Amino acid sequence: MIKRYITLILGAISTAYTIWYMHYGVPYLNSGALSKIGLQHKAAFWVWGVLTYCTLAVGITRAYRRYTKTKAYIPLLAMSGVGMLLTLAFEFDFSKMPDYYFHCAGSLVFSVITGAAVLVLFILSYRVAIMFRVFAWITGAILAMDFVCLLIFKETGLIEVLPVFAGYIVLGLVNMRWDKVEIKR
Repeated sequence: MIKRYITLILGAISTAYTIWYMHYGVPYLNSGALSKIGLQHKAAFWVWGVLTYCTLAVGITRAYRRYTKTKAYIPLLAMSGVGMLLTLAFEFDFSKMPDYYFHCAGSLVFSVITGAAVLVLFILSYRVAIMFRVFAWITGAILAMDFVCLLIFKETGLIEVLPVFAGYIVLGLVNMRWDKVEIKR
């Protein structure tokens, strides 16, 4: 029974931690970017990164196993994990140019690959239920909107956490479904 709620519980814990973590900066300014805050609060940034990755990875894994036949999520989560590791291991400090580039590359890899994994899940499950069709469109719109906002406003905490919070919500809802789904392997 706890398996059904694990994604929801992790999502709630991760959301609460992220909101607490963001209090160190101003969420709608560049100073509120999660990586900027991480320059001053390294341990808290590591906790945020590990918690965020684990929450999304558990949600993605449970949903793929339940609703699809593919194991495509495994290499996607591996690449996403490497991206998060680079993000956490290298500082977002422009004066340390190699660190800065590795950090930014890791952040981009984590964001794009994790977003793609969620979107592909909903596309592969498109015919299972209307919920998946709606979530596919919502996920695509959030990813596109986040990209446009990033180009316009640069990096802010709110732009960073919008797709993460959306992932927590949609994966939590998908993993809480009560339907009986049989995937023939």
